[in-house]
Amino acid sequence: MSTSIAKNTSFMTMASVGQKIIAFVYFALIARHIGAEGTGTYFFALAYTTVFVVFVDMGFTNVMVREAARVKDKLQLYFSTVLSVKILFGILSYIAAVVIINLMGYGSEVKNLVYLSGVTMLFDSFHLSIYGTLRAIGDLRWESISLTGSQFLTLILGTIFLYAGLPIIFLILAFTISSLVNVCFAMFIAVYKYKLKLVPKFDRAIFFHFAKIAIPFALAAIFARVYSYIDSILLSRFLGNESVGWYSIAHKVTFAFQFIPLALVAAIYPRFSEYFVHDKKKLAYIFERSVKYLLLIAFPIAVGISLLSQDLILLLFTEEYLKSILPLQILITSLVFSFVSFPIGAFLNASNRQVTQTTIVGTVMVVNIIMNLLLIPHFGIIGAAISALVGNVLLALLGYLFVPKITKISHLFLFKALLQIMVASVTMGILVYITNQYAHFIFAILTGVLVYPIMLFVTGAVNKKQLVEALSLIKK
Repeated sequence: MSTSIAKNTSFMTMASVGQKIIAFVYFALIARHIGAEGTGTYFFALAYTTVFVVFVDMGFTNVMVREAARVKDKLQLYFSTVLSVKILFGILSYIAAVVIINLMGYGSEVKNLVYLSGVTMLFDSFHLSIYGTLRAIGDLRWESISLTGSQFLTLILGTIFLYAGLPIIFLILAFTISSLVNVCFAMFIAVYKYKLKLVPKFDRAIFFHFAKIAIPFALAAIFARVYSYIDSILLSRFLGNESVGWYSIAHKVTFAFQFIPLALVAAIYPRFSEYFVHDKKKLAYIFERSVKYLLLIAFPIAVGISLLSQDLILLLFTEEYLKSILPLQILITSLVFSFVSFPIGAFLNASNRQVTQTTIVGTVMVVNIIMNLLLIPHFGIIGAAISALVGNVLLALLGYLFVPKITKISHLFLFKALLQIMVASVTMGILVYITNQYAHFIFAILTGVLVYPIMLFVTGAVNKKQLVEALSLIKK
């Protein structure tokens, strides 16, 4: 891996970790101070507008990055075309979000939150495209700085608004202000450092060229976004925002760990693309090890949080969120399948099977919606969690079925690794459970931290060679 790629990957990985930590701290503060119903209202507004963000971009930024990286002298023309398209898409998406929320019959508070969150959506999409030009150039430093910096600004402003006792809309305003600052920062870097002109100019030929490439990626993004947030929207419609508040705790805790597979995929995706063309044996080797490494991380997280869920919720939140325990235990179980689905999806996309991956995500989305419609009215937030679990299982299994059609992989290697990791995790879980019965749960966590690595070596799941290999990958 070249020095520039390694540095950019490091920048984005560290920024993603920092952003996730700050975002989680901010959400925990909100949940503790405004209660389940207020948290549910806040989370619903963000989830609702997040679904519409993908319609503003429609995959054009990713296509622009790829094409401009190949022909850098056309970067300005590509960006101007994408900017002109996104202005139109942004206006239409905002109108759609406003019209639909009004048709859904929500009160003025929720509608006002959505209106302001929609403005944040437009700002976010705009600076996404500006940073896309910097990605094409090969400079991710500024995006990394803004990712953490804007989230930190949101935390500061939101905390001030929170302790001042201001209405919930000010918590959304914290996002809007930080996103606007991010836009200004991105514009400054693009204009003064790289002399980019922020002028929309539609080019018909470029538009249709980009649109043709972007269709499968846009569909995949839409499917994934709907799949990720439809449960919260349906919970709000069927059971009210208090239920969304309880569910949001389980959702936030579970998906706080997504930066791990995202960081790994950022490192291995270029290798997948390279080895697909030049070396199928290495392609299989990297795939098998990436799945194993993620299983090594996901299993202890799932087992540990599942066993200590009540203690963690009482520590981070309040007794009001005790109803979040069972949904958290179900969702954290799905984390194992969610982690594995990342390298599988990257593998298919890198192997020119993006249409296959899009079809899988679309199928899972439909199944997830149907299950939510059937289960939420009868089982509430438990039904939403079960639907998410089934969706993540399908996402991993359906994708895995297509992997052997691309290259020969060792199912025995993966099955053996799975058994070894499960034995290590179960042993750890038993000792963690026993420790938690007689001591503070912090000691139970320390027990897990000590026991799990030992059991990995005892079961043969990890040896010295593999440890060196894993550390090398993490370093890259």
